[in-house]
Amino acid sequence: MMKEARMTHRLSWVGGIVVAAMGGVLFWGLAPVESQPEQVVEVVIKDFSFITKQGTLRLGLPTVIKITNEDAERHDFGSTMFEGIPTKMEGNGVIVYGRGVGGVMLDPKRNAVIRFDMERPGRHTFRCSIHPNMKGELLLLSAEAV
Repeated sequence: MMKEARMTHRLSWVGGIVVAAMGGVLFWGLAPVESQPEQVVEVVIKDFSFITKQGTLRLGLPTVIKITNEDAERHDFGSTMFEGIPTKMEGNGVIVYGRGVGGVMLDPKRNAVIRFDMERPGRHTFRCSIHPNMKGELLLLSAEAV
């Protein structure tokens, strides 16, 4: 007959350090840093159009643009909004980092993710260079809270 093993654990905060006691073994490490929430923009490419869903975008916060190509054609998502800004783009199994990354190519039925910090207010246009009639924009307003 098998005996049921029970593991007990206890977490304690000691001056910014997490101390965990598990089954008589002591583990410790730095307390988790509360990260800023990401602001997410969803862009769907469908019927040779960009369909954008976004909430209010704020300056200086981590921003994620999730792009999905639902068409049977290849498209790209390119913009000058990333110029000079550290950007990470992930798509088709490839990850690109840099300050001069201009966009990402999307094969049919594929998606991509772009990560950066919003640093410049205004209208940020994007387009498909393969199909010049495909255009869209993100609006980032800079307003002080009252």
